[in-house]
Amino acid sequence: MVGTHAGDMMGEIALAIQRGADAVDISKTINPHPTLGESIGTAAEVAHGSCTDLPPSKK
Repeated sequence: MVGTHAGDMMGEIALAIQRGADAVDISKTINPHPTLGESIGTAAEVAHGSCTDLPPSKK
């Protein structure tokens, strides 16, 4: 991760790696809104197709 607030997300990612969490586990984790860490959960939802915050992708 690179960026001004990358450190804010590293703890959550490190914990997910240490606990062996997959995208489903991460997406089920509650994150406060609006926060930068919330984007990790949203990315996990996109990865396994359960994201309701984005319009469907065009095929």
